[in-house]
Amino acid sequence: MAKNSSVLQHSYLQLAQQLRRDIARRRYAPGERLPSVRALAAAQGVSVDTVVRCYRHLEALGVVQARHKSGMYVAELEPAGRAPAVATAAAVAKADNRPAPPPPVELDRLVSLEHRMTQLYALTTQQPLQWGLHLANAAPAWYPTAALARIAQRLLRSQPEMLGTYPTGSGLPALRSQLAAWMAGYGLDLQPQELMVTHGSTEALNVALRAVARPGDAVVVESPVYFGLLQMLGNLGLRAIELPCTPSEGMGLEALEYVLEHESGVRAVVVMPNFQNPLGHTMPERNKRRLLRLVEQHDLALIEDDVFGDLSHTPHRPQPVKAWDRHGRVIYCGSSSKSLAPAFRLGWAAGGRWHARMESLKLSTSLAAPWLEQAVLAEFLRTGGLQPHLRKLRERLAQTTPRAAEAVQRHFPAGTRVHSPAGGWWLWLELPQAVDALALLRLAVGQGIAFTPGVLFSTTAKYAHYLRLNIARPWTRELEQAVRVLGQLAGGLQHAAGAASISR
Repeated sequence: MAKNSSVLQHSYLQLAQQLRRDIARRRYAPGERLPSVRALAAAQGVSVDTVVRCYRHLEALGVVQARHKSGMYVAELEPAGRAPAVATAAAVAKADNRPAPPPPVELDRLVSLEHRMTQLYALTTQQPLQWGLHLANAAPAWYPTAALARIAQRLLRSQPEMLGTYPTGSGLPALRSQLAAWMAGYGLDLQPQELMVTHGSTEALNVALRAVARPGDAVVVESPVYFGLLQMLGNLGLRAIELPCTPSEGMGLEALEYVLEHESGVRAVVVMPNFQNPLGHTMPERNKRRLLRLVEQHDLALIEDDVFGDLSHTPHRPQPVKAWDRHGRVIYCGSSSKSLAPAFRLGWAAGGRWHARMESLKLSTSLAAPWLEQAVLAEFLRTGGLQPHLRKLRERLAQTTPRAAEAVQRHFPAGTRVHSPAGGWWLWLELPQAVDALALLRLAVGQGIAFTPGVLFSTTAKYAHYLRLNIARPWTRELEQAVRVLGQLAGGLQHAAGAASISR
């Protein structure tokens, strides 16, 4: 399997190199339409998926441009004679006897989200980090690790044969029964057999997308959006249509309505209505109902990612869209990785009308989720451990979030905007336009601090001056100092950019 994946990657890169040579030799002139995906696949004897990945690769490089319902075109020539801003900034810094600011990471070098993630992973693992504020989990002490360990020890003593049993099926029956009972408390009327246990929500989303769409199809997503979803879509050969997501309304439904009326090939909408990553806000109930009506009218699947739903900063747990689904249009995906036990990597899905197809796809890939972790989680739910744990976790998040937001306002440059979440554990920061978040990250890792740069949350560079900060940990003087250092580094970059602008 690995060999086939390697061949596929090599194939699409080879095709991209060939097209770049053809464009350089003016076989295709600037502004000229390129062959359609299917035409190029037939002409080159490759798969449609290979051509889709090739065109996405060239689009990220700026070599080609997609035009609405028209196809792919050779990009127009860039205006010549423009001096790079980085060089100017470096010259100004030298004249002032200050160290030159680090150059921003060039997007044409990070040719895809996969490559961006690889480079950023290397950047954040090349040295020890005291403050890994880019990670997708709370402080380990905030999880019920001791209680889970006691349950695991008790189960292994009484049922050691569990480790010698090969797991099969769609999930441990005891766990599916406990999950169905828990979810009934927030409006989901599901039977245990309507649930499938997966390797985290990542597998749930992957299987859902494969069940409803094929390479070359389009999927509507929020913007900003969790970068793992964008990677997944790219790997599956699916085209992401990004629609703006706002703190007060969630995904823009007028924009969605327009896209569904004018864009062909849309097969699904993927949303995170409760405590969206990275904004941390919840879609109003009226919008959730309207969203469901839209996907019903256009005969689409709605894939609902609800992994942060339990992490409200108040006692109230918002209902998922799935609570109003009467026709099996919503594929509901949840997980224990955020709220309970990151190391378990247990998720679940209720696939509605696509459930049988999803079960078949999972069976052919990962077969089943580990039984010991399922048994531990089922027992934790059965004995009533989840409710008091979530109450404490929500209280901690509610205490930490405003303190972190206030620290950002104190220590970051003027003009920084903080999107404080209503749930979850992110702060989404909009920095002054002049501050490149990737350049800031390069400086920050040298101080033992990491965060997630906004450029990962879109296929474009529109969030280049944004960042996501994980604040799900006890608030201490040391953590505030880390925020202060980040703010000072951002201020330095802003000053350097301003000096460069004046010099021009």
